[in-house]
Amino acid sequence: MFVSKFFARSIFLSVFMMFVFSDVWAQRDMITGYNPRLMTRGKLWSTFRNNGLQGGGNRPSYTDHDQTDLEYPGNAGRMSNDFMEYWFDVEAIVKGEPNLIDVPRVCNPQNSKGEGVWILTVADGKDTMVSYSGPRDVTQDVRDRVYDIYHSPEAVLGDSTGPNLQRSNYSPYHNNINNEPVEIHNYAYGKYILNDNYPEEIIISQWTTKTGIRVVRKAYAWSYPDYDDFILEELIFYNDGNHSLKNTYLAFMNSFSVSSAGHQWPSGGGMGWTDWRVNKLPAQDDRFWFTKAPNYVADNPESTEVYKKFVFAYQRDDDWYGSPWDDTGQPYKEAIASRGKNEMQGEVENQLLAYQYIGFGPIDVMPPFVNDSETYVAPKQADQPFAEKWWHSGNSDQHDFDEPSDTRQNDAQMYRMVTNIDTGRYQPNPDEAMLVTHALVFGPYDLEPGQKAKIVIAFVGGSGADWEGQDEFAWSRKPEARRQLKEGEFSIFRNFRRAKFAYEMGYDLPDPPPDVAVKFKNNDLGQVVLQWKDTAESARDPDYTGEEAKDVRGYRIYRSWPPSFNWHYGPWVFVKEIKAKDPKYYNPQTHTYSFADDHSFAGYNYYYSVRTYDSGHAHWYDHNGVDHGPIPPLESGYTSPEQKNMIAVTPFQIATKKFDQMEAAIHVVPNPYRLDYHDNLHRYPDTADPYKIRFTNLPRHCIIRIYSVSGDLIYEREHRSSVSSEDAWRQDTISFSGNVVSGIYFWVVESLEEGSKGKIQKGTLAIVK
Repeated sequence: MFVSKFFARSIFLSVFMMFVFSDVWAQRDMITGYNPRLMTRGKLWSTFRNNGLQGGGNRPSYTDHDQTDLEYPGNAGRMSNDFMEYWFDVEAIVKGEPNLIDVPRVCNPQNSKGEGVWILTVADGKDTMVSYSGPRDVTQDVRDRVYDIYHSPEAVLGDSTGPNLQRSNYSPYHNNINNEPVEIHNYAYGKYILNDNYPEEIIISQWTTKTGIRVVRKAYAWSYPDYDDFILEELIFYNDGNHSLKNTYLAFMNSFSVSSAGHQWPSGGGMGWTDWRVNKLPAQDDRFWFTKAPNYVADNPESTEVYKKFVFAYQRDDDWYGSPWDDTGQPYKEAIASRGKNEMQGEVENQLLAYQYIGFGPIDVMPPFVNDSETYVAPKQADQPFAEKWWHSGNSDQHDFDEPSDTRQNDAQMYRMVTNIDTGRYQPNPDEAMLVTHALVFGPYDLEPGQKAKIVIAFVGGSGADWEGQDEFAWSRKPEARRQLKEGEFSIFRNFRRAKFAYEMGYDLPDPPPDVAVKFKNNDLGQVVLQWKDTAESARDPDYTGEEAKDVRGYRIYRSWPPSFNWHYGPWVFVKEIKAKDPKYYNPQTHTYSFADDHSFAGYNYYYSVRTYDSGHAHWYDHNGVDHGPIPPLESGYTSPEQKNMIAVTPFQIATKKFDQMEAAIHVVPNPYRLDYHDNLHRYPDTADPYKIRFTNLPRHCIIRIYSVSGDLIYEREHRSSVSSEDAWRQDTISFSGNVVSGIYFWVVESLEEGSKGKIQKGTLAIVK
């Protein structure tokens, strides 16, 4: 019943969105009309489409609002076919167990409303043409075009083993591209990076425009610690038309908004969860900086002169004048918080929910000459960007925005709005908190038919947690987080430098050791058992030769036991270090490691990350043969879905003959149950699974029935398991009419197991809400 309702709702939403936008857009909607691919390998996640739009759109639409858009740190998204393809679990949905179908919006730290690419040109010296792909909409001329991966340098890349078969859509051994961008996974369990001249994850999108320019965007990401906080992008602009394109400008227009998670929890104090969706006043409180602006002063003023040397635009959440407290970083306040599941997910008082710094900057505007096939036209002036612009971006319900749009201006007017520098090339930064759409404009270029230009850019995330070397979830709950929030500026500039370094190294970086694929089992004590193969120990680091290349030395186990299932980025706690071939944990016959977590308990939800570590090296040589000196021991990453379990592992009580024969008393826990998020003694402390009540000591086969005090049957469930002696009720009713209310209930368990069939145990259960 629940599954059919889910699909009915999905169909309804699809039909509804098609109806709503059919009168507004002559072409397919910029979101629903183009299948996305999601970049999830690093800590910074984003969505790409073949219409040039990155992320969502800056419009009051659910489909725009729920896009994965510069999430930092990345988390499973809402309303995304990609994530459902990864983790669709019908059984979990039917049982009401934690699943990733409808992730609460408060757990999605989106930091942008969309990023767009603009092309502004004069064809043959007379026709002014502007074509763009977001962030607010997409011009009618844009057409999606699948990248020809089969005749490209990337054709040899990709892995299709394990989850890569579903989570990527291309390798030399499989393809399922359709009309999507091409997604390539250059990594696999138990192996070092497959091709060290490319990043770990590659998403290639392509689109055409009325200007005759075809755009190819290659987005790159790594899960490497220290290199997982940015997305590098190469954009190549091909003049495939017959027109001589003079005074051509290439612009990147971004609608950053930090952060959705910081505006999705309140229901009072003049705030509400729709604030971020439509840019209401509480969300219009960001602080924007561009380092070349004439009035630039860094958030940490002592760093101003250092940061002026960069070309970088960045943003963070600031204080909204309408709140009676300083809401910089969006500290959680229970007094105005909603208690609904979409807003309440285990936050604590003053926990920071909008602590991110999000930025954007050019890495290379004048790529060097390589050979005749890779010759790019340079802009006509060396000092780039040509211009920086920002416009007010207000309440989208009220159409309160100032940036150019083809719904308001013609091509000539938009061209002038973006390229005019009568008042200076770079605008002064806003002197107060507000929400802006900003653009960096490059050019001018003269592109004759057959010529091309190339720009390399980076989107970057940073935080005080990153600067302090902690996971974001744990750090955000600490009292010192407010004091350390502005350290996020140090973090984002450090990460921008690392993005530049990755590009300068030709994408060949010091490689951490491989990921391992972890399987989970249950032991007789009701504890989680982690198991993995020793394959990584025979992997060879591509930067070294001989025995030095086999540098994996062991494994480190981390556990996350959060107050909510839906946070997948912490808190991580170190559990155990296991050296390679340690006989206490290693079975040489099966080549398998096994570790039982004696701090795990039946009925609770857990998350794990098993990370390999290597020996370190005395030297690391880059692709030019330059010695960078010693490399310390490295550890594999933890930011991508492949490096942790995204679905909770829940150990259970093992079935026994004693339980089968009903020779032990059946227990109902917790009893009494109390729905109080501060009372973990009478509620299981996973806020995504708040109504869980366990029946333990059950026969392998039995019927559980629950009655009201008036004798009405409100719930019935058949328990049937060959291994488990427990089951769970999440307070739903037999009629699917919602959860039960406070009161006293009677439970009856009838055995259906041979030898005890017909035996009954019964008792009472108190529920307080």
